[in-house]
Amino acid sequence: MKRVVLCTFILWGSLVSYGQIKFEAQVGGSNFLGITLNTAFDINISDNGHHKIIPSLGLGFLVPGWDYPTTIIHFGLDYRYKRWGIGSEVSGFTINPFWGEGYNPFVDMIIYPNINYTFGTKSSWYFKISAGAYFAFSKRYDSASEKTYMGYDGDVIPGAGFSVGYKF
Repeated sequence: MKRVVLCTFILWGSLVSYGQIKFEAQVGGSNFLGITLNTAFDINISDNGHHKIIPSLGLGFLVPGWDYPTTIIHFGLDYRYKRWGIGSEVSGFTINPFWGEGYNPFVDMIIYPNINYTFGTKSSWYFKISAGAYFAFSKRYDSASEKTYMGYDGDVIPGAGFSVGYKF
């Protein structure tokens, strides 16, 4: 039932906003050393179609061989003018319920503010490159208050991302 509601909401939003639905595979970006399969949604915010807001949502995994199998949950929001964009992506990393043990040695969340450029083709395929910075966060346990909180890991690392997608 939840899937039906989500699909109906996306299709209704696409029709109302004259938006365009697309799917993409992303390597890098907020995924760091992982790959996700995302669905993105172009929402026009201008009459000429040059200004767009693009939310994205996806699932994926870290590259095999990285300590333990880790699942990635990806969210993103971009503002695009023609082919140039600026935005932010957030990826959460958690244990994979199907592949492995119950331990995640990797960070729990990466925030990736970025600038990006999209190369379109005559067909419905597109390629997107991005450059930005990684801000890593990990869960920490405070024994005095017996609470868990997200703590900033301290180092900002430059990063890049590459996406291949198909517009419907």
